[in-house]
Amino acid sequence: MPTLTLITSAPSSDAAYRTDLIRRYVAASDEFTELAVLAEAARYDEANPGAALTDELIASGLGDVA
Repeated sequence: MPTLTLITSAPSSDAAYRTDLIRRYVAASDEFTELAVLAEAARYDEANPGAALTDELIASGLGDVA
């Protein structure tokens, strides 16, 4: 019987998207851009239950405080 092996080192499009969104959030030059990225993350979270991307964005903005 075959078994499945999880390959954690392989990049996924989901990981790339999440990374890109975090980069865009951190690089946002104004609050309107930040809110737009947060809204996109909220839509992503609604469609993809699991680890919340909005939480990652907010934590990434805290820097050393987190």
